[in-house]
Amino acid sequence: MNDDDRELREMFARLRREDHAHVPPFRLPAAHPVSPWAMPMKVAAAAAVILVAVVLAIPDSGQRRPPVQLVDLGDAAWHSPTDFLLSTPGRELLRTMPTIGSPRGWTPIEPQGLSPASESIRTRRKPS
Repeated sequence: MNDDDRELREMFARLRREDHAHVPPFRLPAAHPVSPWAMPMKVAAAAAVILVAVVLAIPDSGQRRPPVQLVDLGDAAWHSPTDFLLSTPGRELLRTMPTIGSPRGWTPIEPQGLSPASESIRTRRKPS
């Protein structure tokens, strides 16, 4: 070993001793005194939680409510005050199909077997 290494080791040892001289003494933490009420309080808290759970789990045996009557919305009808705006002039022409090649030109006729509110005529083509 060199003198430089020995000298360096001595300097570090001296620094370590100086650091230890300024460090306050540490002691083990003292055990906190346990309150005589600690265990009974834990038991009481657990019992309260169990009691609340049991009370909430028991079905209500008080007054029974009458069964709720359901409303059949199929029987209900409502018409908007602005429904008249949907009644456009010539709407009967929109619900009929013109006959192509008829001598009278655009004659509105009812499609066979379809009501005015049924599906579009284009989706119901007859096979040719």
